[in-house]
Amino acid sequence: MDNPLTPDQQNVVIEDALYTYPVAPMPRTVTSNVMARIKTIPTPQPFHLTWQDLVLALIFSACIGAMWFSINNLPPLVVAQIRKESILLYQQLLVNIRWLIPVLSFGLAAFLSALTIPYLRRELLK
Repeated sequence: MDNPLTPDQQNVVIEDALYTYPVAPMPRTVTSNVMARIKTIPTPQPFHLTWQDLVLALIFSACIGAMWFSINNLPPLVVAQIRKESILLYQQLLVNIRWLIPVLSFGLAAFLSALTIPYLRRELLK
């Protein structure tokens, strides 16, 4: 069966019930029950450094050290080749940035509108 009350009428009925019904007294055990629950919450454990953390740190340190050593000991021809390729990549980006800026702008606008449209739709349907 359909509810004959509109939301406004339901709010009026609820407000009327809140003002006219007698207030029940608070049970005496509520405070002690709440305090008992608060006291039983365990304290957070302090930070512990495990062997796995130390091993992982050693592995990362060894990897970074190996990369640093290998970069510093590259042959001059390889360094020149890497330098040439990085310059060509930079120039490629500069040439293609003319179409990249509008694409990124329209993409960002589409993303932000996709985030905003559901909220606006909800607000308009209220």
